[in-house]
Amino acid sequence: MPDKLILTDDLFLGRGNHKEVFIHPDDKRRCVKLLYTIPDEDFDREMRYRRALGKRVDTMTLLTKYYGEVDTDRGRGFVFERVIDFDDAESKTVLDHLNNPKSIDDLLDILLNFKRQFINEKFAAAGMDPDNFLVQRTSPTERLVRIIDNVGTSARVPILYYSDFLMARRAKKYWRRFVREIQLDHGEIIIADIAKHLLEN
Repeated sequence: MPDKLILTDDLFLGRGNHKEVFIHPDDKRRCVKLLYTIPDEDFDREMRYRRALGKRVDTMTLLTKYYGEVDTDRGRGFVFERVIDFDDAESKTVLDHLNNPKSIDDLLDILLNFKRQFINEKFAAAGMDPDNFLVQRTSPTERLVRIIDNVGTSARVPILYYSDFLMARRAKKYWRRFVREIQLDHGEIIIADIAKHLLEN
């Protein structure tokens, strides 16, 4: 058993502004994130949020699981749940569904389920880019939205993490922001009546 995980090129998933991501060589349902620089502000923000959640982190459907650090042949890595469908297909993003909806009813179902998750879990997202949310098919008939980036707040001492009232208020604020943004960018689909429905309590 090697001391380091070997991340070959065929395991490469993608790269962003702060990291590159590989499929875990021993478990296709996990991925290894390699940060360009350590410390990394985005990663540290997410870790603060996860620590503040305590045991609640295990009940969050939006949040992917975090499994800890690992040594790789490319440097220090961080192991997370890889979001893929029940049949091992790549999960599509919310943006994919906005750009190419199966139907308006199907898109609305995805967005309303996303809203229920987001508001019920009082989720703290740093941003609401639809490309950071994956629609995971957990069975032939069931779906969950999962977040893969921009988790937590930038506050060094995020007091709101410890207040259900403040977290609920913030989640509603960010949901309204999300609906405004997708209506602006996808107005031909997110018409006024649909946006109103998505904003209703």
